[in-house]
Amino acid sequence: MARTIVPLNDTQIKNAKPKEKDYTLSDGNGLQLLIKSSGVKLWEFRYKSPTTLKRRKTSFSTYPKVSLKEARLRKSEYQLLLNSGIDPIEQKNNTKILIQKENTKKTNTFYKISQEWLKSYESEVSENYHTKLQRALELYVYPFIKNYAIDEVTRLDIIAILEYLKKKELLETANRVLMLLNKIFMYAVTYEYIPHNITADIDKKIILGKIVKKNYPTFTKNEDIKALLLSIDDYQGDYTTKKALQMLPYLFVRSFNIRHCKWCEIDLEAKLWIIPAKKMKMKTEFILPLPHQAITILKEVKEFSGDGKYVFPSFRAKDKPMSDNTLISAIRRMGFTKDEFVPHGFRAMFSTIAYEKANNEDGHNYTGEVIEALLAHKEQNKTKGAYNRAKYIEPMRGLIQWYANYLDEVKNG
Repeated sequence: MARTIVPLNDTQIKNAKPKEKDYTLSDGNGLQLLIKSSGVKLWEFRYKSPTTLKRRKTSFSTYPKVSLKEARLRKSEYQLLLNSGIDPIEQKNNTKILIQKENTKKTNTFYKISQEWLKSYESEVSENYHTKLQRALELYVYPFIKNYAIDEVTRLDIIAILEYLKKKELLETANRVLMLLNKIFMYAVTYEYIPHNITADIDKKIILGKIVKKNYPTFTKNEDIKALLLSIDDYQGDYTTKKALQMLPYLFVRSFNIRHCKWCEIDLEAKLWIIPAKKMKMKTEFILPLPHQAITILKEVKEFSGDGKYVFPSFRAKDKPMSDNTLISAIRRMGFTKDEFVPHGFRAMFSTIAYEKANNEDGHNYTGEVIEALLAHKEQNKTKGAYNRAKYIEPMRGLIQWYANYLDEVKNG
C-alpha cells in the first residue's frame, strides 16, 4: 500500500530544525523542502523527464524567500510543461541561451563589426587609404546604421544610404560606399555574425543608374601647364607648402606621399626616394628615381626642415606632417578651381603627356610598362612585379628626367 504524504504547512516548515545530516520534508507530487545541516531550507522539485525518461531535480530557491504557496505555484507551472512533453530544466537552459544570444546581438552592432573589419583590413592597404575608409564610414554610413545590430540591418537601410548620396549627386561616392559595405558584410558572414551578405542582393544599377567615373581634373596643354608652374613659383604662402607644390609636378606621387615624406626615405647621393610599403596604396615598397630638379628642391628645403622628421612639415609644427587640405587650399589661393585642378591632377598630367609623347620625334622612347612603373601601378603577377621593379629602375630614371626637363621647357618657353 502506497504511503500517504501529508502536505506541509508553514508552522511545520518554520519549526524544522537542522540535523547532523541533510534531510527532506515532502509536500507531495515531487515538491520537497531540503533542510541542510547549515540551517538553509531549499525548495526542490523532483520529476521524470519526458524527453530522457530519467529522474531529474531542480530548485525553486530558499524558504522563506519563496513561500510554500509560491513553491506550489511554481511546481504547478512545471507540471504543465511536463504534461506537454517539455522538460522544465531543458526549457530553462534554452531560454538562457536565447537571452544570451539576444544580448550578444545587441552588442554586435554595425559599428562594432565594421571596426573589427577595419582593423583586420589595416595590413591590406596603405595608411592613407585606411584613413579614407574610416572617414567614409563616419560621414556616409554611421549616421544611418551605426548602432543597429548587424543582423538587423536590412537591404532597405542600405538602399536609404545610397539614395541619400544619389540625391546629393555623389554617385561615385555611393558606388564606393556600397563596395565598402560589401566587404564589411562579407566579413560578418565569414565570422557568423550574420547568415547572409545582404548587399549581394542589391542591384546598384536600379538604385544608382549608370555611373560615369569622373577623371581627376588636370592640364595637358602647354599654356595651361606653364600658367600652373609659374603660379606655383610665385606662390606667396608657407615656404614648405610652396616647395611641396614645386616638387609634385616632377614626381607626381599621391598627395599623401608628398605630405608624409620623411628625410629617412630620401637618398640624395643615389637620387632615390624609397617609400615604405605601408605608405603605398598597393602595400608594396616603391623606389622612385629623382630627377636633378627634385634634388635641387630637396637641398633647398633641407636647410629649413632637415633637422626634423618630415621633408615638408606642417606650417603649424615641424614635427607633424602637412595636413590633407594644405595643398588643395594653396591651389585654390592661386586661382584654380576644383573643376580645373587638384593635387592628384599631377599624376594624370604625367600619364597623359607620357603616353602622348611616347615614340614621338619630340618625345621619348620609353614603353607603357615604364610609365606604369613610375605611377606605382601594381603588377598583377607578384613575381613578375618584383622583377619589373628592378628591371625598370634605370628606364624609370630616364623617363622621369625626360619629363622634368619637358616641364622646365614648357615653363621657360
